Amino acid sequence: MKGETSYYKILGVNENASNHELRKAFCKLSIELHPDTTSLEIDVAKTKFQEVLEAYEHLNNSNLRKIYDDKLKENSKSRNNTNVLNNLVIDSNNQNLIGNRRPFSNGELFSLFLLIIIISISLICSIFIASFTGKELDTIPLWLIK
Repeated sequence: MKGETSYYKILGVNENASNHELRKAFCKLSIELHPDTTSLEIDVAKTKFQEVLEAYEHLNNSNLRKIYDDKLKENSKSRNNTNVLNNLVIDSNNQNLIGNRRPFSNGELFSLFLLIIIISISLICSIFIASFTGKELDTIPLWLIK
């Protein structure tokens, strides 16, 4: 969370906004603030566009949104209690995000299968060719002989 502006305020939506409303707000703001299409200076447009993109990426992911909402609630409680919390404390919920990857698609699995088959066939062919040319498989490299 950078600064005092929340991601909800950056996108111009309320905290109960659905993913469809978030996407709609993001598309509208990205058209307005994209450095290639805006009348703002390039540096200003780039920073604003990056803020909008960061806000959308955090709020569109359900895990990150839950963590962000929890931190917003925690920060609002700490302001009421006037306690200053260290932002560098690692949240235990962040550990859920480590290694959270999507499963391989059918096309990716097929590509990996083909890669394994091709490597295996190449290895078998090289051993087969080496045995017919009379070369031993257990040889000493030339750089060790010199």
